[in-house]
Amino acid sequence: MNKSINKNANIAQKSAKSLTEIGIYNQEVKSFLKSTSLNPIIQAAIKNFNDSAYRRKLTNLQYNKEVEEFNTTHGYYLLKKGTETEVTKYYSYINYPYLDRNAIKATMDNYRSFVYQYNKKADEENKLIRNYNNSVVKSHYSLNDAEKKRKTNFERTNKSKFVRDYNELVIEANEQNAIIPKKRIQKIKYASELVFHVLVGFYVSQLKTRNAYLMEMNRPTSVLKNALPKLKIDHRKLATHKIADIPRLDICKKTAQNHIKRLREAGVLINYLMINQNKPISVNFNAQILEILDGFYPKSQKPTNQQVNHVGRNFLHDNSECNYSVLKEKKRKGCAKSTSLNKCGSMLEENESNNVCPADGYENTKGINKKISLEGGEKINLPNFLTEKRQTGRKTNQLSDNFLSKLINQKTFAEKLAAGEFDNYKGLRYDYLLKIEQYALVSNDEFKQIIIQDFIKSSAKIWRNHTVYVGEWKKTINQLNEELFSNITQKETIIKKLREYRWKLKFAKNWFDKNTEVKTLFPYAYFDKTRVKSNELGFYGLHSVWKSHLKYLEKRKEEKKNLEAAANERKRKTAVQKKKTAELKKLTNAIKKYESGQYNLEQLFNYVQDNLPHDYLILLPNMIKNQNTNLA
Repeated sequence: MNKSINKNANIAQKSAKSLTEIGIYNQEVKSFLKSTSLNPIIQAAIKNFNDSAYRRKLTNLQYNKEVEEFNTTHGYYLLKKGTETEVTKYYSYINYPYLDRNAIKATMDNYRSFVYQYNKKADEENKLIRNYNNSVVKSHYSLNDAEKKRKTNFERTNKSKFVRDYNELVIEANEQNAIIPKKRIQKIKYASELVFHVLVGFYVSQLKTRNAYLMEMNRPTSVLKNALPKLKIDHRKLATHKIADIPRLDICKKTAQNHIKRLREAGVLINYLMINQNKPISVNFNAQILEILDGFYPKSQKPTNQQVNHVGRNFLHDNSECNYSVLKEKKRKGCAKSTSLNKCGSMLEENESNNVCPADGYENTKGINKKISLEGGEKINLPNFLTEKRQTGRKTNQLSDNFLSKLINQKTFAEKLAAGEFDNYKGLRYDYLLKIEQYALVSNDEFKQIIIQDFIKSSAKIWRNHTVYVGEWKKTINQLNEELFSNITQKETIIKKLREYRWKLKFAKNWFDKNTEVKTLFPYAYFDKTRVKSNELGFYGLHSVWKSHLKYLEKRKEEKKNLEAAANERKRKTAVQKKKTAELKKLTNAIKKYESGQYNLEQLFNYVQDNLPHDYLILLPNMIKNQNTNLA
């Protein structure tokens, strides 16, 4: 009897049966027949029905349809024909192990559920540990020197063990004298979930590499469910793992090791194996957590005749998470297009900023004299809001006063121009002007007046060899005070425009020095706004020349950029070629070791997988001589 039961149990394990629609219908018929007896009239009707069906040679489908009509009229007396049960076979192996996005999501859900239960259990155990330490173990301050030394030696010797194993040893050590406390069981934190997610991504990539290699070797990819390929973990690569050049975890190697140890202790990672510190460790995922899928790849064919697509077959989903190099390249190209620099000066006109400093912003400051003396000896009165706004620290006052002291009375300024005092004048430095714009408490009008005088001083060298009287200079000063920077109010934009005007003055000076036969117009006529043609030899006629200069600068900038790009491309190609040469040398040396017997096929595969890019695994089957060994 027992043998029969065991035999039936084994058969049930090998094949589990489930009823089809016909089976379910026939179950209802059998249940009806158990509670109903057949009278002679029903027996005759059943005999006539079966004889008629036999004479007409009905198919199972036609027969079952008429059975339903008969049973509906008379009762459930007839059984349908056909298969009543479906046999579902449960295999102990997986044809093509892989994970897709849904499997990864399910794995992470299983992980969170597992960790939640583990943390609840850890809280309960920690309560018992606290009770043990408080009630059984002696206080550290009550121990003598010998007991303290014994305690320290025990903790140092067993510090690398898991907490539960450590606590078991503590119980044994405390049998005679309880001096060593138990350790608390640490719960799994959220940071470990990020590490686990990266490990799942590594496993996806490693499975994809393994399957591609075995298919290229014309070998089966099947694997037992209880002997899945191990995950290889390099702690340094785990800690520095990046996606699109962005660190995924941004941790150190030691932190990565601690997370792996914590996951091993919790049972998330099992079957830990370490060869030495120079080799990656290998582990398996807990079967309760990992959602592994089974894919069906095409039948094995020779590489030359292998088809790409097969109608009616299931294919492995394309896991885009593993294509890190392609993603990086796309990101790099997209970034290069999206971060192009704006054209020179485009931000100044659109985003002018008015730097306003509130009056009386600081306490304990001294006021300044509302009368500021000019270089000509004349004193001018500043508006009240300017003097009030300038009541700040000593350094800011000094900077503002020094700048305002450069403003000259117009009469004195014209006399100095006529006397040739500015024939060798060099304009104010741009960094100084930017400093004034940012830090000095100077109004926009004051700033503009000083910049206009600075521009006139720079233009004086054009008439170095000509006699220009005071009256001419007075008219020119009045003209430029009204027209120059007339539509500009912001200091930043004035400085930008000053660069353009100074370049035009320098161009005009060089042109007139070169063409001595051409007479220079007097300043008032030279700065006439109506002289916009280049043949009129006026200042505003240089605008087309300035535009050509900007195009030239843009072209130079583009040429420089192209030269730098070409140089970088040459460096990149050289580095890539050097890297490929080194990798090919590694591959050749590994194949030589395999051919000489130092490596077997599995060791060769592991070496290429751990030390060389994935492309070399595809080349490997064609480069080795013996392809008959099964690596699965």
